[in-house]
Amino acid sequence: MTVDTTAEKTPSPRPSPHEQAVPPEPAGQLDADDNLTDDDSAIGHTDDESSTASLTSTIYKYREENGRTYHAHKDGAYIGPNDSQEQERLDFQHGLCLLAFDNQLVLAPIYKEGSIPVRRVLDVGTGTGIWAIDFADEHPEAVVTGVDLSPIQPSVVPPNVQFQVDDMEDEWTFSEPFDYIYCRFMTVSFANWPRFFEQSFENLSPGGWMEVVDILPPTSDDNTMSPDTALYKWSNLLLEATEKIGRPFGGTAFYKSQMEDAGFENVSLRVYKWPQNRWPKDKKYKELGSWTLENTSSGLEAISSALFTRVLGWSKSELDVFLTDVRKDIKNTSIHAYWPVYVICGQKPS
Repeated sequence: MTVDTTAEKTPSPRPSPHEQAVPPEPAGQLDADDNLTDDDSAIGHTDDESSTASLTSTIYKYREENGRTYHAHKDGAYIGPNDSQEQERLDFQHGLCLLAFDNQLVLAPIYKEGSIPVRRVLDVGTGTGIWAIDFADEHPEAVVTGVDLSPIQPSVVPPNVQFQVDDMEDEWTFSEPFDYIYCRFMTVSFANWPRFFEQSFENLSPGGWMEVVDILPPTSDDNTMSPDTALYKWSNLLLEATEKIGRPFGGTAFYKSQMEDAGFENVSLRVYKWPQNRWPKDKKYKELGSWTLENTSSGLEAISSALFTRVLGWSKSELDVFLTDVRKDIKNTSIHAYWPVYVICGQKPS
């Protein structure tokens, strides 16, 4: 379920963590299924296998912490791990996106009549490179550049794909502009999103498009994710921790106005609801909830570990106990939680 918003251009104030977590407009009500059993918490599809081979080099000595490894380049700039467990989750999450977006890699209208040819594509925060590889396979006429802090991409890729290890918070030094820039789930990766959008605008060809897919912390429309639930507390603690490091989890709500401030036109916003588990009545959303549950379950520690231990000062044992309760909540079909997922597209004037 989605909603298109056409709100007028507004300033981008610095909101509080709780304000950030509220989408600007509702994406429509999802009806709960009242005839659920414990088995409905299980995922319906488990055949999304990762074939990613790591490019790990001995010249990169990854940071090891709480049993996970983190990128070495610009150590600490990104709070997520880069180990094989996280790589498999990222590939699974790609499958989740394809399910949610009806098997479309691109939602921006880059191939509508009158559009400029898409010859050069940039994938910001490419991760395992799975989106870049899929796009390159579908569009052999385009050269796709994937950039990430970690060299975890496959060694065997289509001839029109190249990967770079770099920090996109630094000044960009690309020699030619891109026709399409894609950025997915990078919400806590940038301390200065307005500058990121400015650099994206500067490095786009006239008439080129930018697409950003990102997320807000989980919430509910019927207050079943109440303040006494571990999931609610976890969500607020994530907001608190990311505020402390200057990379707020809730900043997604302001991307649209920030893109407009950077000079983009024809900026559109679509808000999707990804149910946390199989609680919706609708068949498609029930399946989507199965995938979301698996993605959250496998990524819960990865999302939480660095923020809770480095930033909030928790011990590993304290976090483990807390996450046990959070895991119970994300499986609980009586809690009608969902993740607001934003898709923002904008075009550089011709």
